[in-house]
Amino acid sequence: VSTPVAPSPIPAPSLAKRMKKSKQPLQVTKDLGRWKPADDLLLINAVLQTNDLTSVHLGVKFSCRFNLREIQERWYALLYDPIISKLACQAMRQLHPEAIAAIQSKVLFSKAEEQLLNKVGSMSQPTLDTFQELLHKHPDVFYPSRTAKALQLHWQLMKQYYLLDDQT
Repeated sequence: VSTPVAPSPIPAPSLAKRMKKSKQPLQVTKDLGRWKPADDLLLINAVLQTNDLTSVHLGVKFSCRFNLREIQERWYALLYDPIISKLACQAMRQLHPEAIAAIQSKVLFSKAEEQLLNKVGSMSQPTLDTFQELLHKHPDVFYPSRTAKALQLHWQLMKQYYLLDDQT
């Protein structure tokens, strides 16, 4: 007399393989829906400028409100996930040049940039020429798309919040 064999609860290897493959694209498309190409470009530029994901989380306004963990996950996905990285790069390449310029104008100031702006005294009345000269003297420090006007506006904000060296 033969006894019937109970069916195995473990799925066949081909089925398990298909299940794993099908879950990954869902994650990719989920990320693509929330993270816009402009967000990715802004994230990349801001991290390269500050080298600090916490500063990026606190200082950058994305199209959606992302928490620090989501920003960290996206940064690591852009660096190490070949699928997400490739799709994000393709999408960023399709951005209009004016959109790219607008994104680059929102990039945070680095500590080195702010240290140079600190050298402009709070009691002085600097003109655009002052900031243009600063840009020409230190092209390696300032973000490439910075303008004299952008430096002046940031310096005025630093002055307003008493962040200049000669202020108490």
